[in-house]
Amino acid sequence: MSWLAVELYKREMVKLGRFKLTSGLESPYYIDLRQLYSYPDLVERLVDELIKKIDFSYYDTLVGVATSGIVLASFLACRLRKPLSYVRIERKMHGTQSLVEGIVSGKRCLIVDDVATTGGSIERACIAVKEAGGVPVATLVVIDREQGAREKVERLGLKFYSYMTASELFRHLYENKIIDEKQYNDILTYIARYKPSTTGSSL
Repeated sequence: MSWLAVELYKREMVKLGRFKLTSGLESPYYIDLRQLYSYPDLVERLVDELIKKIDFSYYDTLVGVATSGIVLASFLACRLRKPLSYVRIERKMHGTQSLVEGIVSGKRCLIVDDVATTGGSIERACIAVKEAGGVPVATLVVIDREQGAREKVERLGLKFYSYMTASELFRHLYENKIIDEKQYNDILTYIARYKPSTTGSSL
């Protein structure tokens, strides 16, 4: 797990500063995993570790959440030889006007995204999959920012997997002397401010 934290920071996929998130919250750090797929060696190692940690045999199909979740779901689906579907950001207004592409009807679905904050994107994907006849049973993200996503997903009755939490990510950066004690403590204070008391750990 430590290796990924170091690589993400080294390749500027984890940045410190002041950032506004999709959820509207301000954050002292930003995680952008869309660049991850430019480094196939890192993706391959991540996928290997996810496959070792999760029993994917229960799930009939993987469903990627647009946009970055689709790429991760694609890598996993190819390695596992599992069917792949994905949820669009918006319903297309021509053709079949589908929000979900791929076959999910009657299938046990694992919803895949890259980073989870409040869980809003995952919730919308679950609703779309249900409307298409699918059965969302679990979600998988690479990083859980610990700002309510796990709790929201579990309230929906789904299992929540994360490879790493934000607390773990920055602990690894601190232990590897990549960020200093003040930066680390400032980030922990921010995480604690928004972290529900029931938040769990990663895989």
